[in-house]
Amino acid sequence: MKNLKKHLIYKALLLSGLVVVPTISFAQASNDNEESAGKEVERIAVTGSRIKRADMETASPVSIITSADISMSGISNVENLLQEMSFSAGVAGNATNAYWTSGGYGTAQVNLRGLGIKRTLVLFNGRRVVAGGTGANSSVDLNMIPTSMIERIEVLKDGASAIYGADAVAGVVNIITKKEFEGAELDIKAGITDENDGESQDLSLTMGGNFDRGNAVLSLNYSNTEAVRQSDRIDCAKFGTEDGKFQCFGSGTTEGGRALLADGSQVQFNQNTDTSIHGNSFGPYNNEQHGFEWIPYLNAVSPMERINISSFVNYEVNNSINLFTEAMYTKRKGEQIVTPRNGFAGITVDSDFMYNPTGQDLEFQSRRNTELGAPYFFQETDTVRVVLGLSGEFENEWSWEVAYNYGRNTGTDGWTFDIDPEKAQHTLDEDYCTYDNSNGVPCGDWFGVNELSQEVIDYVKYRREGTGGNEMRSWTANLSGELFSLPAGEVGFAAGIEKRWEEGWRNPDSTVLANGDEDPISGSLDVSEAYIEFSIPVLESLTADGAIRYSDYSFTDAKTTHKIGLTWRVNEEFMIRGVQSTAFRAPVITELFGGTNGENLRTIDPCENATGTIATNCLAAGIPADFIQDGTTILTSVGGNPELEAETADTITLGMVWQASFIDGLSATIDYFDIQIDESITSVNGSDMLKLCYEDPVGNSQFCNSFTRHPITKQVNQLNQRPVNAAIEKVSGIDFNVEYRFALFDLNAKTILDVTKLLDHESTPFSGQPTIDKVGYITEDQGSYTEWRGNLTFAVMSDNWQASYSLRYIGGADDVNGGDFDPLGKSVDALTYSDISASYLITDNLKLSAGIDNLFDEKAPYLTSWNDANTDVMTYDLLGRRGFVRVNYRF
Repeated sequence: MKNLKKHLIYKALLLSGLVVVPTISFAQASNDNEESAGKEVERIAVTGSRIKRADMETASPVSIITSADISMSGISNVENLLQEMSFSAGVAGNATNAYWTSGGYGTAQVNLRGLGIKRTLVLFNGRRVVAGGTGANSSVDLNMIPTSMIERIEVLKDGASAIYGADAVAGVVNIITKKEFEGAELDIKAGITDENDGESQDLSLTMGGNFDRGNAVLSLNYSNTEAVRQSDRIDCAKFGTEDGKFQCFGSGTTEGGRALLADGSQVQFNQNTDTSIHGNSFGPYNNEQHGFEWIPYLNAVSPMERINISSFVNYEVNNSINLFTEAMYTKRKGEQIVTPRNGFAGITVDSDFMYNPTGQDLEFQSRRNTELGAPYFFQETDTVRVVLGLSGEFENEWSWEVAYNYGRNTGTDGWTFDIDPEKAQHTLDEDYCTYDNSNGVPCGDWFGVNELSQEVIDYVKYRREGTGGNEMRSWTANLSGELFSLPAGEVGFAAGIEKRWEEGWRNPDSTVLANGDEDPISGSLDVSEAYIEFSIPVLESLTADGAIRYSDYSFTDAKTTHKIGLTWRVNEEFMIRGVQSTAFRAPVITELFGGTNGENLRTIDPCENATGTIATNCLAAGIPADFIQDGTTILTSVGGNPELEAETADTITLGMVWQASFIDGLSATIDYFDIQIDESITSVNGSDMLKLCYEDPVGNSQFCNSFTRHPITKQVNQLNQRPVNAAIEKVSGIDFNVEYRFALFDLNAKTILDVTKLLDHESTPFSGQPTIDKVGYITEDQGSYTEWRGNLTFAVMSDNWQASYSLRYIGGADDVNGGDFDPLGKSVDALTYSDISASYLITDNLKLSAGIDNLFDEKAPYLTSWNDANTDVMTYDLLGRRGFVRVNYRF
């Protein structure tokens, strides 16, 4: 039945024709013709400015993604839409992060310029949104916003703290919804991959209408995405050998148990699953023979189910006052498979313990407890957002707005089961346990696969569940209008105040808390802000913009930021623009108040296969030349630092807009951006800390003091990673866009090229320390920083159908940990994804759309610093070719 379904879907897709991916439309000055025709020009506020204006082309570059672009793409999630754009880089949560995401399990974000999710401000209809996730999170969860209710997305690719306050360092994403709608619209979409998996379904119903003094809109949305296992896409975790071949390897956390004996040797206990063979045998540990294959226990795509209810009401109180409300509720559920639990590192056993077959005291290094099965990691979040406000105009046509914004996010996450390490220790200590379970604490035979009794399993096993949430409340008041006239035009003005309260909390599972594996988080902050903004027509062709904002936080010194912009219309074709601004980011609650928590983070030990200076220093530290890292993750202590201050940034954007006069419909923009962050809040990742330590143990002593090694095995058994105000970060690059709209065989056609070249992406962790440049590299846990990214779209449109073909280009890059020991994974070539889609208006009310993403089934490239699936899951496509069909009916 499934094969028949796949066959029918793909036949429909291929017959439907060609495609679209989200197209980026740069705002063009289109009011000239309207003015010449004597029509009244509507003035609107463009993202990046509070001043309403007729011309959307401002000093700051803004990209616009329309609802039509989203509909043709077939994309169901906002994060996919934004993460595929050329201005995105680095790591942000999405569906292909195996089962965890920085900033909140199961959440999804956008990372402009690769400066981190915390430095991209996300707005909803121009207002802030409460952080998402399952407790004390640091950014908005884009999964809470269904694409069907989006009118357009405006992406400001410039610092904007003077306009919006903290966090707008790399830019602003403003998601604008459909607030006026008349009638009803039903939209149904289904998708499936070429491998007959990864099914997705989206259903939305939008209803709205005008009444005597206003308009109301109600939107109901349901979205569901099925899981895809990594083992459905790759055969094993592997590395490239010097002879150009791949070799599979397994985790050092092994089935049956691995231990360090008193004589210094490491042994592996019996792994034979034949129940007729007793597990008393053991032998020298060898990863090639004993390593655990964990790929079947991770997702290539994590499943998600979401329900959303949204409403928007506008009511005209009188001729000069309008009441508006925005209300949204989102419930999101996710469940991802997790590798069988460990919980055994460091547990000691006496030589005379009855089940110990070695005759020596020992220390368990690890044990993959497959006898308990594989747990599932689950999340369930509820997010409520309500905005209530009044707006209007005075007799002098000045506009005003007062609004209250409330958001609350609560969540539960955990594992269907885990192992209590304290209880596991008790089952291996005769001072606690009995062999006949007479006291309720059974002694456990953990020495080999399938030797455990059910009594032991029931004793150590528990359901792990934590709760948390985020809350935000704010009052805002804004005023805008024209101050007075100058010879060149009217002086625009805007001013406003804001008072905001934020709170975040996280309550770990009681067993986890008792064992000291995670600390609770609880913190709050408040901020009072005020701003003013001017737009001054210096000459008929020259306009100066300026803004200043004062922000007074409860936990740090007050900050003042500014923005100075200039637009010069050289002639009817060319405009030159530039912005210099300052920005800042206040530390989030987790960075300030987060307690010490242990996470197993991907970390590369440089003493394995070390050469040169690093090899010399590793030997001097007592680490043998044949050292092999045990696994690919290290227990890392992360947490907050209440001494943190806000980080500050200086940004410069210079650009040119060209509207060709000799070729109708041709336009282009080019913009240079430069962002430097001082006193950057940073916590150097484990791999970099280890590498810096062994490159210069004296000069980089602070990194050498941040970890410990086991006294015998020399394995790193703990890293300490806490945020500090120490780093300097610099990012610069060039954005280039060309758009051409023309007639083709009596059809309307357009082609859009959008390219970003990254020039610098440097970070200096501490003053005087080496500068790390990410340009041209793919990192082990921070995503890709290729020099070139681009999107090219070609579309044709008639009165009742349209079709498009789109290319997404990701430039070649080197692996940050690549080397001669793994020639197959030290670099990747450039890769281009192709997408097609088409839509046909069957009747005035019924539209059918279909498309295929990754048309040529491009495979994700192999990398040394793979993230979960032998590749960078935050950059490359794991699913392969897939298609969708969509039906839209308006009534």
